[in-house]
Amino acid sequence: MLGFGPLGSGALGSVPSAVLHLTSDILLEVVTEFVNEGLLPGRPDELHHFTSLETAHRILENDDIRLSHAEYSNDQMEMEEAKRIIRELVGAWSFSGPFLGNVFEQYNNVASNLDAFIFCMSMGLTSDAAFPQDMLSQWRAYGQDGRGICLTLDGSELGRRVSNTPGLRINPVIYDRHIQERFIRAIIDRAVTAHQNGTPNADQAAVAALVYATPLMKDPGFAEEREWRLIFMPPANVTPHLYFHARRDFIAPFITLNDVWANMRPTMLAIPELADTLPAPLQPAQVPPLIPVTRAMVGPSGHQLLNRRAIQKLVAQSPHRAAVHILSSTIPYRSLA
Repeated sequence: MLGFGPLGSGALGSVPSAVLHLTSDILLEVVTEFVNEGLLPGRPDELHHFTSLETAHRILENDDIRLSHAEYSNDQMEMEEAKRIIRELVGAWSFSGPFLGNVFEQYNNVASNLDAFIFCMSMGLTSDAAFPQDMLSQWRAYGQDGRGICLTLDGSELGRRVSNTPGLRINPVIYDRHIQERFIRAIIDRAVTAHQNGTPNADQAAVAALVYATPLMKDPGFAEEREWRLIFMPPANVTPHLYFHARRDFIAPFITLNDVWANMRPTMLAIPELADTLPAPLQPAQVPPLIPVTRAMVGPSGHQLLNRRAIQKLVAQSPHRAAVHILSSTIPYRSLA
């Protein structure tokens, strides 16, 4: 799906393959239209993840990443605001007939219990910069105020992991309110058309597509981040093992990609309805490494040289990381922390 990944059935219960296929068809049409019109970006070749020294070390050494629950993101109203937008748009049409009234009711029933786990990345600078990942705003917000690391991931290799795992996908975040609303309306328009053509279960497909769209919307104030997300929405009857970590003044649940890949994926592929959501044949996914890091940029701290040397030694110890290219930020930023 243009790199957007297969569809998990979310919190919808046991969803027949026909519903998942119709949902996929609806989303494919909508996404293709939006990409062709320049309203959504196509997946870039590289995606950048800004993080602390500790987390970068853990990713490189353990070959694993955390996918944190979307409700605990830096936009504290993100999931609720997305649900509000969907409810308002569908609710405004629900009076027009029983079909949309049923969609509205079904979405409301599942919205409160949606679980979406995300790993955040950035497309980088919009200009033709030599180092598109060298973004001061990202260093300040996510890269330990310039003292952290930016890991660059191979978008194609990440896409292969996605294409081999039910419920896992890569999506761009939609910031513009007009585009958010247009995206939801486009889903509903196609579901209504399917219903009018006599397609069975069009209401369930509409709800599944709306569930898919829920973790894609974020407040316009975050637009400069140009975020893409690795998203896992656990399919019905699949319960991930939750871990927890302290983030400032709250405890956030997360899962690990290694657990999804090594432990949950074989179980999900044994379920015909879930395996059927993936392209056939499956794309070859070369692992390890599971996390396809190609470059590591050291932030503009007072210990930049020491950190660069340490990262070079770290990747040299792993046969799967030997080709990782180490860079240094060129921004002359002095952290005040």
